[in-house]
Amino acid sequence: MNIMFASHTYMGSPFVVGSHHLSREMEKLGHSVIHVSTPLSPFHLLKWKDRDIQARFRILQGKQVETTAVVNSVPMSLLPWEIAGPIFKRTQKNWMLPAIKKVMREHEMNNVDLLLIDQPRFVGLEKLVSPKVTIYRPTDIYSKMTGDASIASAERKLMSVVDGLVSTSGPVLNELQEYNPAVPTLLLENGVEYDHFSAPAEEPEDLKPIPGPRAVYVGALDERLDLKGLKLLAQKLPHVSLVIIGPVGEETKRDFAQYANVHFLGAKKYKVVPAYLQYSDVALLPLSNHAANAGRSPMKLYEYAAAGLPVVVTETPELLRRQERFLHFYRDSEELPLRVEEALRAPRDAGAIRDMAKKHAWESKVNTLLDFIDNL
Repeated sequence: MNIMFASHTYMGSPFVVGSHHLSREMEKLGHSVIHVSTPLSPFHLLKWKDRDIQARFRILQGKQVETTAVVNSVPMSLLPWEIAGPIFKRTQKNWMLPAIKKVMREHEMNNVDLLLIDQPRFVGLEKLVSPKVTIYRPTDIYSKMTGDASIASAERKLMSVVDGLVSTSGPVLNELQEYNPAVPTLLLENGVEYDHFSAPAEEPEDLKPIPGPRAVYVGALDERLDLKGLKLLAQKLPHVSLVIIGPVGEETKRDFAQYANVHFLGAKKYKVVPAYLQYSDVALLPLSNHAANAGRSPMKLYEYAAAGLPVVVTETPELLRRQERFLHFYRDSEELPLRVEEALRAPRDAGAIRDMAKKHAWESKVNTLLDFIDNL
């Protein structure tokens, strides 16, 4: 098949997301895949100091990152969504759409059999591409996550034209299904690149001086993270080293400066993250009460597990639904230190935890997805 993935995150980003993994697995099965991410526009040049913008322009100029045979495209459009979104809400015309036919010609894709849309800002792309099948695959409750009313309008329109809805969590499915209850649906949680995270690695040099036990968090430090809980953890369990991997600002560093057991190691490339996990004792997924967290299907959940780690995580309806035995739930920030202590004391069967993660390997996920599409 000729497959186009319209995603919110470009390949080569600091964050590796589901569309990257699914594209790779589809390509392995012999399909031709173009992975298109949110377009740039002339207005983005005003943010040229942003490293993320610079990276996307480099890909636009043909400086490709390693993506096997998957075509990694960051196209250009006339307007950014910040301007195009309100226009779409009024007119139902999307001026953010790129010249996608040009992208197809450049990569000798004459037609599209399957269009998968992760990014609702690509609403209207199905008209330009004319695929045989269009699937909307939301990974978050975008309208609540962004507070953007034009996103809700885009999703309502998408749900009126797609052939199927594939959701990564129950709350996301329930939210979107209301727009069109007649659309066939599939609940397919995010998976894990199992071999990557389970294969033994050497202990990283910058981790060696940090004493155990180690509690590790990998990811963004933003409003969706329970920073209060992390501070309480550092304060109440001074014998536990809190290892935080991800981009971090100076303000956050100052907030934690008084805690000698907190170690900010900065952003790490995806290929080396398993080593940091394998030499830790417990993993953390502390979520705030941000509205977007209710519908999240965190990939790091099974990435942690593939490395053999128990996970202390905030209770959400979605994660409770999964009933994974390697999860230790907490309800509020004050409870986080207690649950970490319990997880560290509990007998740890790394092999059994890895086995639970293996069921969620991306190879299995893509087969389930393609079976669903075949049956439409």
